[in-house]
Amino acid sequence: MRELVDAAQVGVALAVLSGGALLAALLLGYLGRARRSARMARGALLAGAVAALYPLWLVYNAIEDRFGLDSVAGLLINLGLFAAVGVAGGLLLRRSWPADTVSTAETQRRRDTAKDSG
Repeated sequence: MRELVDAAQVGVALAVLSGGALLAALLLGYLGRARRSARMARGALLAGAVAALYPLWLVYNAIEDRFGLDSVAGLLINLGLFAAVGVAGGLLLRRSWPADTVSTAETQRRRDTAKDSG
């Protein structure tokens, strides 16, 4: 019986998705700087994160090819690698994420005003 989707098809789909995300990240990054738009800058950061999918897929497959699908060592290596990439990516996104244009003090003042009038 043939598989519905094989690894080569997934690889091609991820390559196309990552390539498109990379182009979107570059375009949104450029437009975000030109227009000073925090939304576009956020979109560029998220698209850049999506662009990392294909390289991570290649690394995952290389580890699984080397150790096998039923290897505990391969599982632990992938777990450590993806945990490290996730933490590093989260810290990078948190550090790079543009701040809102409205300060937190202004937001709190608006909430207090809304509570008092309602």
